[in-house]
Amino acid sequence: MTAKKDEVSAKQVPQKPEKFAREGKFAAMEKRKRDMEGSPKPESITSSDKAPSSSVTKDSKGRLVKVIDDDEEEMDCEFLNNRQLFLNLCQGNHYQFDQLRRAKHTSMMVLWHLHNRDAPKFVQQCALCSREILSGKRYHCPTCADYDQCYECISNPNVPRHQHPLTAIPVGNQQSALTEEQRKERQRSIQLHMTLLLHASTCRSTKCTSANCAKMKGLLKHGSQCKIKANGGCQVCKRIWALLQIHARQCKQDNCPVPNCMAIRERFRQLTLQQQAMDDRRRQAMNGAYHQQAR
Repeated sequence: MTAKKDEVSAKQVPQKPEKFAREGKFAAMEKRKRDMEGSPKPESITSSDKAPSSSVTKDSKGRLVKVIDDDEEEMDCEFLNNRQLFLNLCQGNHYQFDQLRRAKHTSMMVLWHLHNRDAPKFVQQCALCSREILSGKRYHCPTCADYDQCYECISNPNVPRHQHPLTAIPVGNQQSALTEEQRKERQRSIQLHMTLLLHASTCRSTKCTSANCAKMKGLLKHGSQCKIKANGGCQVCKRIWALLQIHARQCKQDNCPVPNCMAIRERFRQLTLQQQAMDDRRRQAMNGAYHQQAR
């Protein structure tokens, strides 16, 4: 009689479920069940008296989701600024997306170029031995289209000489091995130059307290009066033009006092419109081809 009472009392007392971590397919099944029911994970539920952090927000179903801030550092890569430059990068390196393995390789290389912005984007091959020229110097022919020779071929007396004179061009860049601290310092230096550029464009004082204001004013004056310009090979004009382009990408003012800022932004806007028109024409051509196939 006593044993039966103990069994009944044991049945009436609810047993706490034993907590354990699910692994493998059971974890996947549990996650799929939670997604279908719309209930959040137990670990993500916080107490009501504790306000959620800035990196946690609620979605449309009331579930707590974590927001990952991956834009802490603004990564500026010239070949990813517009579609045409990205197309040139893919065409020059034969990057393709027509197959899965090629798409994986292309995505990996694009990310590599994004994180190694100072590395050369294109690798030349020797026209005679077909080897990639990765170090030293390459000997380029300015007359022929895409013609380069390596040092081994040009120094070999048994190799026939090219009919045009070749120009020695150094290969590689010492800035490709920048550390993370050097990259942050470089980004900080660029921001300081942007602040100085805006200050020098608005400063009208002949006795400015800023030590570098006169230098920046001299660069701007040289850029407006130089007859060689950046296209002609002037290094000072190339430097100031690079600063103006960086400023124009970041500027949002309607009437910016920085020289050529509005013209550069207008040029960027025209390039964007051209790319959109190219995309529309390509989309219309593909839709027309699909409609013809469907008929």
